[in-house]
Amino acid sequence: MTLTAFLAYCAAITFAAATPGPAVFTVITNGVSRGFVRAFLAGLGIAAGDAVLVTLALLGLVALAQTFEWVFLILKYAGAAYLMFLGIRMWLSASARSNGLEVTQARLSRSFYLGISIALGNPKAILFHASIMPLILDLNAMTFAEGLLVVAVVIGVNIITMGVYAVLAGQASSWFKTPRRMRLMNRFAGGAMIGTGALIAAR
Repeated sequence: MTLTAFLAYCAAITFAAATPGPAVFTVITNGVSRGFVRAFLAGLGIAAGDAVLVTLALLGLVALAQTFEWVFLILKYAGAAYLMFLGIRMWLSASARSNGLEVTQARLSRSFYLGISIALGNPKAILFHASIMPLILDLNAMTFAEGLLVVAVVIGVNIITMGVYAVLAGQASSWFKTPRRMRLMNRFAGGAMIGTGALIAAR
């Protein structure tokens, strides 16, 4: 794998990860409504799920993934339903302060698993990886170490990209401190979560 091909692949993956979509919206809505930590954990889950997809693509298991597409669909609808549940609960809450106490009591791992379900719940992502890699990388000459490097790039790019979105959204959440702003945040974040969940389910 040449340096030029490697850099081109990094650029393509970065652009794809940074492009607004269900994964980005999930991180942003979690950051605005639930803080940086939960948004970042959701981003880590997205990175882990995307790493699984790119590994399947590298191993040439796209056909196998398509055969078991129902597993990905279950994950997709589960993640979409959970996002919509959070959105409805937030929309109906009287203030973000009381809602925040409920959220704090929930396990942090749920945000991570939500990210994984969002990433794995997009079967089209594996087709993206499978189609872009042969255009840039020489898969026939790729070594095991280079394959690990590709997976590491996908994980690293996702963590950095989603981390930036998580930081920005987490900082924005600090602005919502007064009761009026809290209600506004609940309406905005709740509506965004419901919309993102519906978008994921419809794709």
